[in-house]
Amino acid sequence: MAAFMFSPKTRKAMKLNTVEGGFAVAAENLAAPYLSLFALALGATPSQIGMLTAFPNLIGNLLQIPAGLWSERMKDKRILPTVGGYTARATWALLAVVPFLVPAQYRVGVVIFLATFRILAANIGVPAWTALQADLIPKSIRGRYYANRNMVCNISALLATFVATFLLGLRFPLNFQIIFGGAAVLGLTASYIFSTIDFAQSPPKPKQAGTTFRSKVKDFWREVGTQRAFRNYVASSLIWNFGVNLASSFFVVYFVEDLGGAAGYWAVLSGINLATQVLVQRYWGRLADVFGQKNVMLASGIGVVVLPLLWWGTRNAWFPFLIYAINGLAWGGYNLAAFNLLLEITPDDNRTVYVGGYNTLMGVAMAVGPLAGGFAAEIFGLRLLFLTSGLFRALGLYMFYRLVEDATQKRMGLKDLLPQGRSARQRPTEL
Repeated sequence: MAAFMFSPKTRKAMKLNTVEGGFAVAAENLAAPYLSLFALALGATPSQIGMLTAFPNLIGNLLQIPAGLWSERMKDKRILPTVGGYTARATWALLAVVPFLVPAQYRVGVVIFLATFRILAANIGVPAWTALQADLIPKSIRGRYYANRNMVCNISALLATFVATFLLGLRFPLNFQIIFGGAAVLGLTASYIFSTIDFAQSPPKPKQAGTTFRSKVKDFWREVGTQRAFRNYVASSLIWNFGVNLASSFFVVYFVEDLGGAAGYWAVLSGINLATQVLVQRYWGRLADVFGQKNVMLASGIGVVVLPLLWWGTRNAWFPFLIYAINGLAWGGYNLAAFNLLLEITPDDNRTVYVGGYNTLMGVAMAVGPLAGGFAAEIFGLRLLFLTSGLFRALGLYMFYRLVEDATQKRMGLKDLLPQGRSARQRPTEL
């Protein structure tokens, strides 16, 4: 579907949606990847690093279903994402100051609390935000549009990473205070831009007399029982996300404490990851539009499975630079297709609640993973943890392959993964 077929109002909304994403991702990548380094500098243990990931994932997703039900009745679904966005991004400013106002033994705990509050505030708006994206972007061009949007986002993130690389070299804690302050400014700008986007919105659901929140939740879970594709996707995603989060929080710990890598180089690794994702977005986006989201998730998911095995095998501080190039290639495709597939398998009529339910369940897996990983790392060491993570990732990907169907997918062979394998195909119109 060519861009000229959209109304000027829709084209403006799509462009602003991309600009907002650029500011939001720049804010996140300026600060979030270095929270663990901040906690380590304050004296955090591996188990506390696990908590820094686990608590935000668990508590941050508890209100997803209530938020989804609430947003269904809102005339303007931008309200929760806007309010939650302003609150979450202002928390960066608190992280820059508050930990140093308490005694040293409580500072890591304060960081964990504020990090959890930040994610809780941000996630309140996720179900409504996802529904707005589905309403704005037609299914036929989602692969191309989000590939282009992700390119802009990843370039913004890359620029933020370059800035973070320089700032991390300053003395502690000034370096992190500037980083967190900058993230607050960029994030609040993103929230303002989002509030100005004129989304095409589905009408709000009328409030039904005599219904309670508990009955609505029960009705929702009863309805989920009839959605086989959604149930299977959730089942495989639970195993997958547990496996991913079992080890992902501890790569930075291994890099700094075991391999002897400099903390500032972690920003360089993030930059390599983002630069790679910029290069592969259109590649994965076109494959998704031609062959379907499932094929892209399977192809890129194999790379994600390999990542912790590569960390297990490395013994020096330079090999992670190659690992993070593979990381960008694999996750660039997987995240793009996973988001689009979630939009496809959730019903249009009740999407915000389905997204809320999905995120709530994923929050449990993403919380149990780093908690288990943190304590296991202290007992068995990080390298065994990396092997275990690879096994759970492989199991989750196999379950996805066996259980989840994608009605839009076409058969894809190995040659189709090569750019020249699609040279004879008609390339879709660019947005």
